[in-house]
Amino acid sequence: MHPVERIITIELLGEHFKFKVDHDSRVDTNEVVDRLVNEVNRAASGFPLHAQKANKLAIVVSAALNIARQNVDLSICHGEFVNSVATRAARMDRMIASSSCY
Repeated sequence: MHPVERIITIELLGEHFKFKVDHDSRVDTNEVVDRLVNEVNRAASGFPLHAQKANKLAIVVSAALNIARQNVDLSICHGEFVNSVATRAARMDRMIASSSCY
């Protein structure tokens, strides 16, 4: 039996968009929506009020680029963290191995 599809509506820049929610996601949909709306609003704040309506695509693309940059930053930090943990674990393994020889 297939689960019932869940559709959410997101309002961005005065327009409504419908999206299907991934049932297998471990991420809270409301948190994702809130972050998206906040990022679009932040990008929109960089445009004069009178230009926001005419530049909706530019605002959304700017928000998407900001989110992509944040994702890359997180990936880099994650990689650095994993390397740091691996280095420390290897050092601990060597210390344990050398102390068990006595």
